[in-house]
Amino acid sequence: MVAGRVRGSLNDIGSEVEIDVERYEVVDEFTCLGTQITYENDVTRDEKRRYASPQPASSSSSSLSKERRGGGGGGSALEDDYEDDYDDDDEPSKESADNEINNPNPSLASQLLTRNHTIETELDDTVTLPCRIQNPETNTIVMWYNTSSLLYVRTNNHTNDPRLSLGKDSSLTLRHVQATDDSIYKCTVLPIQQSAFITLKVRGPPYNIRITHGNNDYTNREVEIQQHDRKFIIHCHASGFPTPSVTWSFRGKHLDDAYAKHTGIVIRKEFLEIHDVKAHHAGDYECLAQNGIGEPVSAVVTVQIKSRPAIVKHVDYLNTAVGENAELVCLYHSNPEARKVQWLRGDDTLHNGAKYSIVDDRHNHHQRTRLTVRNVDQKDLLAYVCKVENALGESSAKTILGLLPGAAHLVHSNFSNGLLHTVWRVRSAQPLSDLQILYKGENTKYTTIDATISEQNKEESGDVWNIKRSLRLPEGEWFITARARNTEGWAFSETVPIQFQIPSEVSLESHGLAESGSSMVQSASLGFCLLLFSLLCRLF
Repeated sequence: MVAGRVRGSLNDIGSEVEIDVERYEVVDEFTCLGTQITYENDVTRDEKRRYASPQPASSSSSSLSKERRGGGGGGSALEDDYEDDYDDDDEPSKESADNEINNPNPSLASQLLTRNHTIETELDDTVTLPCRIQNPETNTIVMWYNTSSLLYVRTNNHTNDPRLSLGKDSSLTLRHVQATDDSIYKCTVLPIQQSAFITLKVRGPPYNIRITHGNNDYTNREVEIQQHDRKFIIHCHASGFPTPSVTWSFRGKHLDDAYAKHTGIVIRKEFLEIHDVKAHHAGDYECLAQNGIGEPVSAVVTVQIKSRPAIVKHVDYLNTAVGENAELVCLYHSNPEARKVQWLRGDDTLHNGAKYSIVDDRHNHHQRTRLTVRNVDQKDLLAYVCKVENALGESSAKTILGLLPGAAHLVHSNFSNGLLHTVWRVRSAQPLSDLQILYKGENTKYTTIDATISEQNKEESGDVWNIKRSLRLPEGEWFITARARNTEGWAFSETVPIQFQIPSEVSLESHGLAESGSSMVQSASLGFCLLLFSLLCRLF
């Protein structure tokens, strides 16, 4: 049996005490009920090297040990070799092949055997997190944490969660596992100050989806940015195991590579980036997270972009007739709110009155301004400008009012039986006399064909004409446009050419031959089977 002595001071009363002990094995210091205690042993030099405290003993304590050893110079030599081999940092236990350290050294007084590891579990399961200790002593204290939240100190429960319980072997048991239990748990053992980190992974559908911009959470909210900010990044994060994958949509349409490139948006997994912010980037962005378990979850952020106003729709030319009322329309977007909306004729600002009517309202998700010119005469056939101004700038758009027909617009097309069938729509208050369709190949000049026009082509209400025309074109790439003429002359402008790819008739014929050949093979096979069946019936 090794004799020893304990010397310490009671902090609360400022006195010193000496305690004789019959046996203990290590030199250490700890605080017990406010008392700083220092252990000293009569041990060999090797044992001193192994169990040395992080802080060397005081000189008065050393003198007591020297007396019990008989004093002399040996005490000084031992003190010179006093080494700090013990690491008192709160570090996790070392990695090993299993979740516990194998073949522990029996000479150690206490040691945490559980190592860092991960446990996977299912929703509503019961899971036990181990904290195995070799040779625990009466002063051994076990503490459990969930990240930084304290759960247990010894058997004292520091949480109100009734699903948690502590085992006699210091293990932590969690019943009816929930998705939010997915976390990192820590078992810490004192006074040896060793810890093991246990990562709990709970398999289940995604949850807690969030969209952030900078350090702020904008989930299902609006975020405002300035167009001159140039760069804009939002991040989508969803919890769950396995880790959810994230996809993005803009204005209700999935942001695949083609759509993202067209809109100037860059997708980098859970990050959405806009490197050159424009007014058209305003709208709803939806993040969808899924991991193959349960239903996907989604969140939306509405992006409002502050910029000068943007005119989103107007017509360059509007057909009318003398004596009629003509309505000119501008659809625009303004954030911040427009502080001035005007209609101009030349340098003159127009106002409500007998000749003009101006109405500002909304149409679908756009702001709208409408100018009505009453009882049109020749002097009203001019250019009119709508002008919108806000705190960041202004925008304008021009519409010419005239008697010529409007541009011909392609409203329908399809290809069948070697023909390209087209339907064109033209606005004209005056009767139409001609519709010309112009087409060209990739390396040819335009060829013109006429369409037949009659009063039957005009819609019953309004000044809209619908004209049909079919074209037989060889295989290849073609560009097609059209223009109309009424009693006042040819249209003010032609339609922008539309590109078509005419398929190969040879491929269609080959497809038909292949189907025919397949049918012949099937018929021959069926005939052979019937013949074979007839022969078998005769034999038996």
